[in-house]
Amino acid sequence: MELTGKQIKKMLFFLLFIIVLMAGFNKITPYFFRMLPNDYVRTKLILNTIKDAKHTPEVVIFGNSRGMSGVDGYLLEKELKNHPVVYSFTSTGQMLSESALYYTSLPASVKTVIQCLDIDVLSKPIDINIPNQVALHMYGYKMDDQTKLLVPGLYDELNKSDWYYNYKARNCLFSGFSFVLRNLLDDDAPENSIDNELHYPTSQTSYRNEAVYQRALDEQNKENKFESYKITSEWKQLIEGSYSFFKERNIQYYLVIMPYNPDIISAKKTEKQEALQSFIKELGHIPYINCFDLLEASDFYDAIHPNDKGAKKITNQLLISLP
Repeated sequence: MELTGKQIKKMLFFLLFIIVLMAGFNKITPYFFRMLPNDYVRTKLILNTIKDAKHTPEVVIFGNSRGMSGVDGYLLEKELKNHPVVYSFTSTGQMLSESALYYTSLPASVKTVIQCLDIDVLSKPIDINIPNQVALHMYGYKMDDQTKLLVPGLYDELNKSDWYYNYKARNCLFSGFSFVLRNLLDDDAPENSIDNELHYPTSQTSYRNEAVYQRALDEQNKENKFESYKITSEWKQLIEGSYSFFKERNIQYYLVIMPYNPDIISAKKTEKQEALQSFIKELGHIPYINCFDLLEASDFYDAIHPNDKGAKKITNQLLISLP
């Protein structure tokens, strides 16, 4: 069947319409992403705070949402000697690989870096979650030469085309709407937004939501994160490189081994302890604060995030361990 001239014109017009539509979406997606609320907006807060000369923190905390809800910067400021300014640069999904992207840009005022760490990720390849990559790109992160030396494997991941990141952010309108609804309808949502919270950006107000806890627990028990555990050479190189970087600048660097919920039984207790001993054997020469078995199940809001009671225990452990 041969196409008529009229049919060919319609097809070409349709293709042109699709191309124009895609180009339009590609153009406006960054504006929507930056304008709408989302779970990764703390990336913007971190970047803007680091660049702003009026902020002079002496202690900074890095880590993911477990660090957000697990380390109370207000309590550290109050109880540490000389009451240093403590900032939490924690954010959703922020693995150590993402934390390291900020290391070389920290203000000169910083004297201590506290890095919250989930040791199970050290047996996996170094990477950054796609949503975190998108947020870094959208909020203007640029990797400098020193950071390229720390995390060389991430340079290509963070330097893809605008089309790629805009495509990955295509659902930002729906995500923003969901974010607003969740904060309006969730009784456990904090009264004040965590988007601009620089000390203790916890996202829960109650000790436990049993339904949420059980759902999250069931999900965590699907996977044994400590099976055949072995720290990769890439992670070891990054951690040792980070320690050396800060040591050369007379900055104290502490790894905080975050606690694991004893109700998560996908891995045997012996497997967890073997993983911990493997970490100590490989990286124990770097200052670390061991909170691995610190919390009871009642100290967790859901399967992995400490509640306020758990956060006090973790923060107190830091106070005991920091000089």
